[in-house]
Order: sequence, then structure tokens, then C-alpha cells
Amino acid sequence: MNASSASPARSGALLAINLLFLMVWGFAGIGKIVSGYPAWFGDKFGKTLLATFPGLALSYWSLAGAELLAFALAACALLGGEFLGRRAPTKLTWMLVWSLFVFVQLSFGLWLTSDFTGCAQMFAYFAGTLVSLHFVGGASASANAPR
Repeated sequence: MNASSASPARSGALLAINLLFLMVWGFAGIGKIVSGYPAWFGDKFGKTLLATFPGLALSYWSLAGAELLAFALAACALLGGEFLGRRAPTKLTWMLVWSLFVFVQLSFGLWLTSDFTGCAQMFAYFAGTLVSLHFVGGASASANAPR
């Protein structure tokens, strides 16, 4: 798909997806770095599997790292102008795929603490990410389709 064939609506939707996930992972990941390891984390997860493996601090910081990686991929996609449709949105696609794994990580923590309402919300985020991935993949598939 070249710049002339990318519809403004598709470009706008890709930009909106990119900005949404940039905000989600930016606020989550940077917030964890700025705030540091919270006191409540041990209270919430201290009696779960995470306390023994891989450990509470490593669990927390791996989650922060995963969110920051998703943020970095979203930032690279935005700065690279992938939403413009000049090339396949590779970084945006990988950010969405990575986001699925971050949502799995978050869901696991919620499940361990029997927060089933939170799990249901995480399932909705996961499903919304799949819809976004399908939409973005459609742009990618059209860019690589034989002519």
C-alpha cells in the first residue's frame, strides 16, 4: 500500500490504535518506573506462586519491562509514520502481538489473586487487542498482496 492508496480513514484508524496503545503502555510502564516497587505488591501477591517463582520483585519489574517494550514499539511505529500506509505497519503489529502477552501476564496475576472481575476486564482488553491486530494485519496483508 503506498501513500496515495492509503485511505484517510484507514490511516486515521491506524493512528488512533497507535496512540491508544502508546498511552496505555506509556502510562503503565513509565508509571511503574517512576513510582518504584509498591508496598502493596507483597500484600497482594505474597501468598501466590509469584512469591516463590520468579519472586515478587522480579515479577513486578518484568511486568514493567514488558510494558515499556510495548511502549517503545508503539513509539517507534508512531515516529516511523506506519499509520500513513507507505509500508506495512510492522512495529505496530509486533506491539499488538506483544500486548497480547502483557495482557496474559496481567491476567495471570489477577487469576492468582482470585480477582475474577479483573480477569474479565483483562479478557476484554485482550479481545480488543485482537480486533486491533486483525485491522492492522489487514493493512499489512494488502501492502504485501501480489498485483
